[in-house]
Amino acid sequence: MKLKILTMICGLICLLGQAYAQQSRITGKVIDPDDGLGIPGVNVVVEGTNTGTVTDIEGNYEVSAESNAVLVFSFVGYLTQRVEVASRSIINIELGSDLQALSEVIVVGYGTQKKSDITGAVASYKAEQLETMPTVSLGQALQGRVAGLAITNSGSGVEGDNVSLQIRGRNSLAASSEPFIVLDGIPYNGRISEINPMDISSLEVLKDASSAAIYGARAANGVVLITTKRGTTGKAKISYDTYFGIDQIANIPDLMDGNTFYQTKVDRYGLGSISQSEQIAFENGVDTDWLGLATRMGTRQQHNLSISGGTEDTKYFISGNLVDAKGVAKNDDLLRTTLRLNVDTKIAPWLTLGTSNQLLYTDRSANAANFGSAFNMNPLTTPFQEDGETLTIFPWPEDSFYANPLEPFNILNEDKTRRIITQNYLQVDVPFVEGLKFRLNTGYDYRYRAIDTYSGRNTRSGLQQGGVATTNNWQEEDWIVENILTYDKSFGKHTIGFTGLYSAQQRWSKNHNLTASGFPSDIMTNFQNNLATVWNPSDNYTQWNYLSQMARVNYGFDSKYLLTLTARRDGYSGFGDATKFGLFPSVALGWNIDRESFMESMALVTALKLRVSYGENGNQAIAPYSTLPGLSVQNYLDDLRGTAFGFYPSGIGDPSLGWETSKSTNLGIDFGLFENRIQGSVDYFMTQTVDLLLNRNISQVNGTGIIRQNIGSTRNRGLDLQISSINVDQRDWKWTSDLTFSFFRNEIVDVGLRDELGNPADDLANRWFIGQPLNVNFSYLFDGIWQVGDDIVNSAQPTARPGDIRVRDVNGDGTINADDRTFIGSAIPDFIAGLNNTVSYKNLSLQFFISTVQGLTRGNELMNPFFDGRTRTLNRNWWTPENPNNEWPANRDDSNAFQVQYFGRSNNASYVRLNDVTLSYRLNTSLLSKWKLGRAEVYVNAKNLVTITDWEGTDPELSSQRSIPFVKSYIAGFRVQF
Repeated sequence: MKLKILTMICGLICLLGQAYAQQSRITGKVIDPDDGLGIPGVNVVVEGTNTGTVTDIEGNYEVSAESNAVLVFSFVGYLTQRVEVASRSIINIELGSDLQALSEVIVVGYGTQKKSDITGAVASYKAEQLETMPTVSLGQALQGRVAGLAITNSGSGVEGDNVSLQIRGRNSLAASSEPFIVLDGIPYNGRISEINPMDISSLEVLKDASSAAIYGARAANGVVLITTKRGTTGKAKISYDTYFGIDQIANIPDLMDGNTFYQTKVDRYGLGSISQSEQIAFENGVDTDWLGLATRMGTRQQHNLSISGGTEDTKYFISGNLVDAKGVAKNDDLLRTTLRLNVDTKIAPWLTLGTSNQLLYTDRSANAANFGSAFNMNPLTTPFQEDGETLTIFPWPEDSFYANPLEPFNILNEDKTRRIITQNYLQVDVPFVEGLKFRLNTGYDYRYRAIDTYSGRNTRSGLQQGGVATTNNWQEEDWIVENILTYDKSFGKHTIGFTGLYSAQQRWSKNHNLTASGFPSDIMTNFQNNLATVWNPSDNYTQWNYLSQMARVNYGFDSKYLLTLTARRDGYSGFGDATKFGLFPSVALGWNIDRESFMESMALVTALKLRVSYGENGNQAIAPYSTLPGLSVQNYLDDLRGTAFGFYPSGIGDPSLGWETSKSTNLGIDFGLFENRIQGSVDYFMTQTVDLLLNRNISQVNGTGIIRQNIGSTRNRGLDLQISSINVDQRDWKWTSDLTFSFFRNEIVDVGLRDELGNPADDLANRWFIGQPLNVNFSYLFDGIWQVGDDIVNSAQPTARPGDIRVRDVNGDGTINADDRTFIGSAIPDFIAGLNNTVSYKNLSLQFFISTVQGLTRGNELMNPFFDGRTRTLNRNWWTPENPNNEWPANRDDSNAFQVQYFGRSNNASYVRLNDVTLSYRLNTSLLSKWKLGRAEVYVNAKNLVTITDWEGTDPELSSQRSIPFVKSYIAGFRVQF
């Protein structure tokens, strides 16, 4: 604000007394597109003359110019803009920020750095981009948006929490590949869906070992830094954002109907396999659409209200968010309320206090229909009794194994979560020592989830057991204290920065579970455990402790040559006494080539920086108590006392067990071309992970057959590319693009086994192969269908029959056996990419986002030709002598003797998806001024509109094709700021 006022005063002095012609009077307003507010102090000059003015405190201006003149708008920190008058009397413009001029600040962990000073591979994602894609879950909003960050969905529940985050692929065979998440400087555990996307100011992804080394032991899989919004100096801004949308299932594969199920079963097993109820249903034309009964049109709505503002000394941000969503699976409901309060206040010139708080309440009560069961259920069964409303307990009377897929509707369920996250800091700007600061960070996270269910006698389990009550209580607590000392100093052409850290953290989790059954009646539901005849309790307690020290030094010379040195020492209670602490160092160099004198003649290059880094990060990878010997319960009967407690050894302790360590090198280039109309970065990385935490087979004489040890290693390499461009920027038209592209290639180097020559050997049991990726598709190779007239007797499958699956004799020895299993396709994609385009004309904007995964082959359970006559599956073009196709075998149990699972195109999981399309309209400045609004915008959004793929199933991204499928969403909303 001070800079704006100073610039306004200077502009007024410069223009004072200048005369200008009164050809025509032009008025208008200059606004900042980020917040919709007017910008004071903008210079407005008639090009080629001394005529001009500056905007007032509200951003308004008035100037005289000829009808064919050009106005030039300029202001420090914003892109200069030229606008033709073209006989207009009112000209309103939006002046975009010049990120290069502002020296954009990036969060790097335990502080911030100017983008030009960063030496590591850091990708940044801003809040404005999140606002354009309304979504329940943050994870879904990030998919395809950050180069090197892969997000996959394992399901499509209403909460959107079935997502997996992975940075630059996998490095570990047995350990988690999830990145370390930090929220407002504090480690975050739990569901990423419990973070309100509307509260986020920025999100940074630390991808290389150097940038992530400050988090040492938990940074082997990269780090995601999430920063929530803070208040700013100025009058209070009130913002309200709301939307309403509907969801529809995007794709259901072609499943057997009742008639096809009946005929397929008869053809396979004969008429005698048909039960009495199936025969009656078939004769009556019954064709139960279980999926139709289990699903609905989903709805979602959100309301988000925030207030921010402050003085020079105290700034605040307050928000409340309500999400009410009902998924496409009936009873898959979510009600979530989030409250946030962020405050920063300067108590004295040298003392600042701040707090960040989130309160969360989530209601997941009610049980969703069993979608997987509905997918498989025999269509010749009955969902309701004769009244058409009461659910049948056994929809297939002759097969009591199958419960009604709609049975969850009859189960009473209460599932509620309450969570508080608070981060508080005290910062001391040490007097008399310029640049020296001490900061005390404290964080506390408490989460309580209570689930109570009751299955009465109107359910299968309740009828069989006389009612079943389950009480499940989870509590989790996490606290951390960090002491951070920073020093920043510039002298001459030298700049130096130091960050020192000492922190302690503890986390515990406990669970109490009680399942009781055998009640006299269902009247008291969960409130009658004292009357149960059977009790089955279980309890669990786990504690993690961490102790860490870190030092980081940044040095720069003449803003050209940059050096970062980092070392972190971490201690983890889960490791043995000899290996509790690990040291993780890193070094990074940067060279701002564009600031060299020899670059002055290269006008097209606006920015050019070369980066190189090397570092080591850890992965704790094991649960607490893994280094200790374990006992498992094995009770027994005693003639005198009845049941007696017994224990047996179930694990062997290893006090030498230590960290997995990833050693990574990163080469990167940041560039800006044509006055930064094209900006981007390219990074190539190479990582070797050693001391893998793997289970090793040992003799059962020890009481257990395995022991976990530090054995084995892997390699990983790949490339990340991110490019942003301004393709068109002329008068009222603007078109920008953002492209992300990444790939990685990992391979196994060693798994601790040796062949006769002492070389690393494969682990066939776990499908770990030396020189192959960490994940592989390893199976028999489909080679078509045996046809009538083929020389089967003299083939590698002499006992096969026409209609059987032909298996390729890979090694050519004339026999099909385990040696003919081979690698099929690739279980990791060739590349993943995302492309976002935004086209705007005046106040109208169209944004569409496309993502793609290419070169991926996956197993598909729907492609298994197995059919047992009990579960429904896809419609299949079975082989017959009259239909000698080469795709599906004969309708027999033995037609796939080798259990072939991969069938070419049907296992190709590559796809191109139109993820998001948003059309928005922002009210013009004249209406905003009239209604005293800072911003007002209406929009419509559509998600998952089109998917182009060869995959045969619900969706190539889902890990289970029988889970709730992806949905198409259509959303309308508006946002307004006062």
